[in-house]
Amino acid sequence: MVIKLSRLTLILSLTFGILVSLCHSQTVSPEVFKMSRDTIKIDIEGRLSRALLVHDEYYAFYEVRDPMSNRPIKKFYIIEKNGKIEREIKVPEEINREFYYRLYYWRGRIIVNTEFRKGTYYLDQDKSEFIKEPEITKVPLFEDENYQVTAECHGEFGSKIYFKKKSGDTSSMDSGCPSLVNKLGGKYFVNMDGDIAEINPMSLTVRTIFGNNNFNSRFYIPTSFVAQGVLYHIYNSYHNEFSLDNKEKVVTNDSVKIGTINDGEFKPVYRLKDKLDIQLEQHLLPDYQICTFHTEERTEVGFKKDIPPYKEAKYGLIEIMGNEIRIHYFISKKTE
Repeated sequence: MVIKLSRLTLILSLTFGILVSLCHSQTVSPEVFKMSRDTIKIDIEGRLSRALLVHDEYYAFYEVRDPMSNRPIKKFYIIEKNGKIEREIKVPEEINREFYYRLYYWRGRIIVNTEFRKGTYYLDQDKSEFIKEPEITKVPLFEDENYQVTAECHGEFGSKIYFKKKSGDTSSMDSGCPSLVNKLGGKYFVNMDGDIAEINPMSLTVRTIFGNNNFNSRFYIPTSFVAQGVLYHIYNSYHNEFSLDNKEKVVTNDSVKIGTINDGEFKPVYRLKDKLDIQLEQHLLPDYQICTFHTEERTEVGFKKDIPPYKEAKYGLIEIMGNEIRIHYFISKKTE
């Protein structure tokens, strides 16, 4: 009962927030997608890493330069919709040292999962601190009236996807590393390692609708979503270059598009005017997901010695709810 009330509260809050924002934002394409953009000025130095928007508040990790090393220091903030910092929460050292970490909203709580050191931490908002859980919490990729879908990713050592029935029985199968599940017409479509596959959990069969060879392809699909009975995919293409300090970076040479797949081929239906490097954060509800983005053309470039990172790129958060897409740019006041 608590879970259902929490989900209902989240749905009402998010829906109301989207309606209010759209009333005050310029709609770009009412024919296909309802696009809106706004800018939030935040008095934070650093670059946005992981972030969620829950109940009209941003929960965000920022990375700032460590004066003693080349590795960044993580900071965590609760930020109001107008950009005002509500609170800064001390980041536990186990999370601060972790490279592979994820931020989730699950069962009414903000939690952080660390992959390398295998831990789960939840945010105690009354105490304003992260508390380590005794056991690791597996946050589902997707959940409906039939299944709770989870996954285990082990890279070259193999990955699995699990469909747990409400009755308690669990079906599993080998897969690429699943990152997202969409349901359309009773079918489950899974994004994994750049591929898009249709999985039938009853027969444990897999049909690949798009295969992306990670070693040769320069095609990038950060997320997919369902809108008005159609499965859409956000994608772009890119190529690798090396900077003067010999660090590899990714240069986007194609604008971000939204399209559909037919017989393994993409058909673009919308082109974003924004040049963004997008990362899925969480599929919170079947028709609602949150992504982060940056405009810096790189994947893993360390902090420059002479230029603060907040001057290198713009960052932000994207909400996707059906055909409504809201892009929030975060601009640091430190650049003014």
